[in-house]
Amino acid sequence: MAVSDKNNLNVFRLLRIARNLKVKDVAEELSITPAYIHAIENGEKFPSGRLLRDYAKVLGVKEDTILNFKPEEQKNPKFENALLYLLQIICKLDETQK
Repeated sequence: MAVSDKNNLNVFRLLRIARNLKVKDVAEELSITPAYIHAIENGEKFPSGRLLRDYAKVLGVKEDTILNFKPEEQKNPKFENALLYLLQIICKLDETQK
């Protein structure tokens, strides 16, 4: 998978925010450094298969949710806010289906 452009919305960051998780908390849960989380969220790195599986679990979504995320090529904060709102709804729906 190609590493995303820094200007694109990052599914890892959006899901972390939607779940109200801090970088430090996700890093501790995954046994990696906060710097590595920042590199993933900035599009500089992409998690390996095992880390992707664990990351999805921490974020409370399926791996496919992460792999199939295709952000619009917009740099509009309104778009990001709307997307965050939708992700929060998805996260709540996922919780009720467990």
